[in-house]
Amino acid sequence: MKRTIFTGLVACTALSACGGPASDNPVGDGEDIAATVDTSDGLITCDMPNFDNMQGLTLTQRFILMDGEVKRYLQFTNEAFDLCEPGQENCSLGLEDGTIKMDHLNEEGVRSRYDVDLASMEIVARKTQPGEAEEVMTFDEGAKCVREPLPEGLTVK
Repeated sequence: MKRTIFTGLVACTALSACGGPASDNPVGDGEDIAATVDTSDGLITCDMPNFDNMQGLTLTQRFILMDGEVKRYLQFTNEAFDLCEPGQENCSLGLEDGTIKMDHLNEEGVRSRYDVDLASMEIVARKTQPGEAEEVMTFDEGAKCVREPLPEGLTVK
C-alpha cells in the first residue's frame, strides 16, 4: 500500500517535541518515564559526526514515527518504508519501551543495531563483523537526534 501524507507547517510547541529535554526529572531516577516519551507522528533524524573515529564522516539514520509504527525514511525520495520484509530473518525495526530499535544483518554478514531513546534523543550504534564480538561505534560526544514534523508530501510504502 502506498499513501502520500501532506502536513501543514507545524511549530514545535514543547521542548520534548523538538528534541529538547523531555522533563525536569533526570532519566533513571526510578520514575516511570513512559509518560514523558513522545511517540507522536514525526521524523527522527540522528546525525553521528566523526562516526567510527573517521574525521569528517557523518553517518545519518532517519526514522518516521506514524500511527505508533516505525519506518525507515529516505530523504532523497521523501519515502517512508518498512526495513524488513514480513518473516525476514535477522531484521527488525520497532518501538519498544520508548526506544526505536533497529537490527539488520546485511548480505556480507555485518550486523548493525541502532537504539534511539526517545526521552533523551540519544542514539547508540553497534556493529558486529562476522566472527567478531559486537562493537559499540563511537561518534562525537553529545550528538543528539532531532524530532521534526512529518515531511511535506511524504510517501509511505
